[in-house]
Amino acid sequence: MNNPKVSIIIPVYNTEQYLRQCLDSVINQTFKDIEIIVVNDNSTDGSYDIIKEYAKKDDRFIVINLIQTKEQGNARNEGLKIAKGKYITFIDSDDWVRNDFVEVLYNEIERNDLDVVSASQYFYDNLQKQIVDMKVAPAKVLNKCSVENLLIPKVELFIIPVWQKIYRKQFLDDNKITFKLCWHEDDVFLFETLIKTEKIKFIDDKIYFYRINRENSSVYGMNRDFTLFNAFDELKKMLIENDKYEEYKKIYYQYISTRTAIKLTSLNLPFSKLISYYNKFKSLYYNEEFVNNFSIAKLTVMMKMVMILFYLCLKFNMNYIVIGKFCRKIKRIIKRQS
Repeated sequence: MNNPKVSIIIPVYNTEQYLRQCLDSVINQTFKDIEIIVVNDNSTDGSYDIIKEYAKKDDRFIVINLIQTKEQGNARNEGLKIAKGKYITFIDSDDWVRNDFVEVLYNEIERNDLDVVSASQYFYDNLQKQIVDMKVAPAKVLNKCSVENLLIPKVELFIIPVWQKIYRKQFLDDNKITFKLCWHEDDVFLFETLIKTEKIKFIDDKIYFYRINRENSSVYGMNRDFTLFNAFDELKKMLIENDKYEEYKKIYYQYISTRTAIKLTSLNLPFSKLISYYNKFKSLYYNEEFVNNFSIAKLTVMMKMVMILFYLCLKFNMNYIVIGKFCRKIKRIIKRQS
């Protein structure tokens, strides 16, 4: 086919139970000038057979079959290498999109001459079998002077995912932005995108359905909870390589500390592992540079309280997990009585 306007890249690893819903939502897009790059990352279930079945029926499919399973970022990179579209978008193979997903994103980025457009999403709880709606930031166009506002995890669920966005391919190519080969690769990719983009727009339109609470999620069958630190290291390395570390040092330390504090309140892990996670963060990152650059600027009031507690626990060698658990219990009691 001739060069399409939009390339859709879908990494696949053992998602046969959900893959048809994903692919059906893509082939039925109202915007037709697309190529669908499906990267099978050495799936061991029936995913590859499903991919081949769809590719036979639709010539917009381009199939890459990897013989060695690596990180999801690697699969996306393989798709980026061959993508011919003017714009790029990503979809995870256990999710699905609204039938005007591409049309909405394409119209916004083309009409406003932007580098990136980010829409919003619904969360589909796979255990409860229902859609969970969450509030997100309003639509706006941002320039570099306001980028730091986006790197703070008070809007984490809206900003970090790469999959409800569309990117100008020339922008990615010119800035050599690809996925690092580490878990939580989305963090580094989005951080790099935000510090290099001239303009990005966020629209409050829920056009993506993100599946949560499912068994054997697309984390490739591994527990990623303890690998966020690898992403922090890659993030620092990326900033240094781009001569941006001094400029973004305070934001970097605020980012990794808030990401960790939030993570510690949401991980479904045994108490002993939570303690290990907290202690590892302290041993790796709590140093003089951390102290000098720690900040609670631009956080919500609730998040400021969380981060002050987190910092004091680090400073005075207190157990953040125990104290945080106690504070959350008190908060729940107050909330029930109010």
